[in-house]
Amino acid sequence: MKQIPAITAALLLGAGSLHADFTSGMLARWTFNDTSSEQAAFTDDVGQLQFKKGVWGKDTAFLLNPDGSVTLGGGIYLVADAVNSRSEKFARLADGGTIYCRIKYLDYPELSFPFGLMNSVQPADWAQLIFDGISTPKGMAVRAKGPEKLEAGMASGHLPTSKDGYSDVAIVFNGKTRKLYLYVDGKWAERHAPMTRLDSFQSLMLGRLKQSNSQKMQIDEVRIYATPLSAEWIAEIEPVEKK
Repeated sequence: MKQIPAITAALLLGAGSLHADFTSGMLARWTFNDTSSEQAAFTDDVGQLQFKKGVWGKDTAFLLNPDGSVTLGGGIYLVADAVNSRSEKFARLADGGTIYCRIKYLDYPELSFPFGLMNSVQPADWAQLIFDGISTPKGMAVRAKGPEKLEAGMASGHLPTSKDGYSDVAIVFNGKTRKLYLYVDGKWAERHAPMTRLDSFQSLMLGRLKQSNSQKMQIDEVRIYATPLSAEWIAEIEPVEKK
């Protein structure tokens, strides 16, 4: 996967500036700041969408942390089935969009899939992973699946994440340019995609996306944008602090 400077990346995507309104085009945002209950923590503050918690595996560790984050053991997943390609609100993501996640990894298995769009409402296999981040000990990668078995992803050039703190990670798909992008802590990479659209999806999922792969993690914030954001714009995102 080719790495390119952030300014060049911004020009290529044709979106955003340092003074952009970062709520423009934001379809959903989960801050996990209201820890009074699971329901409150799992509620999106844009459209009141809900995550539901599920278990798939032995590591069922789960915490709503005082700092406004959520800890997920390797056997826990959160699913928002309102985020699907049948929804008028979220169908546009098939043509292009951005998923941003502020995330801290608590272990480093050989391979895991910590967040993304799924054509499923529970952990599944390769065919149901539509647009997702991929975590390895070497760093992050991104993968996307289009109609008729078209795929794009990274075989090398992974972007490293923080080993002792949060990382700002975003995956970006742009159907107009047929490009797949990855942002990790100010670093930016791109890859050509053979498709102009993502395949159908049934949910946004965090935690254990793939049945056979798990990872323990702590998530501070998740956002979905209806447009392919530039590296500059992503770099200016400031997570909502707990009051």
